[in-house]
Amino acid sequence: MEQVIVIPARMKGTRLPGKPLIKILNKTIIQHVWERCCKVMSREKIYIVTEDQVIMDYCNENKIKCVLTGPAETAIDRIKLFSDKVDADSYLNVQGDEPIVNIKDIQTLIDYNKKYPERVVFGKSSANLEEFQDYSKAKVVCDLNGKLLYSSRAGIPLNNKGKYVSAERAIWLYAFNKYALKKYFEFSGKTKLDLLEDNEIIRFLEINIPVYCTDMIGDSWAVDEEKDLKIVEDRLKNSWKRLS
Repeated sequence: MEQVIVIPARMKGTRLPGKPLIKILNKTIIQHVWERCCKVMSREKIYIVTEDQVIMDYCNENKIKCVLTGPAETAIDRIKLFSDKVDADSYLNVQGDEPIVNIKDIQTLIDYNKKYPERVVFGKSSANLEEFQDYSKAKVVCDLNGKLLYSSRAGIPLNNKGKYVSAERAIWLYAFNKYALKKYFEFSGKTKLDLLEDNEIIRFLEINIPVYCTDMIGDSWAVDEEKDLKIVEDRLKNSWKRLS
């Protein structure tokens, strides 16, 4: 079975334009992500996918495989465009704005996909009260076998008194095969709940494709705003200190 890792990246951004090529400790954000992926998969199977020629040029200069696509609204949209150009059995998404993505979590995704290549899968981890109340973080509810029942940015589940007890949040490392991608895009435009929740994974549920979750550490940090750069830099420095 052939797996490829896809790292979507684009220069456009409302809060932090050009972030894929912003440097943290002398390396660009996408370089950090790519190098972590290289710890668990051959670099020949790892692709940056972008609509921006400047990112393509950077990758060519640094001997990183890159595919140029047309514009895409979401990561799954971009992976679909990529899959039209590069054939594989499974496409594994690693977010291009998470320079401290946990290598063990990437390995967990690879291993799960090898065991269940027919499944759409993404990661989950426990959510504390702050994360539970944070609308930027999607929460998940699964059955006893890890099959996704629903995902929402709202705080779910609540107990019978409307209070938080425990919850899990989505980790956006995910994998799917070409069949799932094809079915996903047979529906023209966003589905009702996908549009309402702004949560692209829900579309799979709405078109009756089962989705599964697998436990991950989930200690990454996405770079969305200027303040995130310092947080990531400090975490990288601390990790280096522990290794020294």
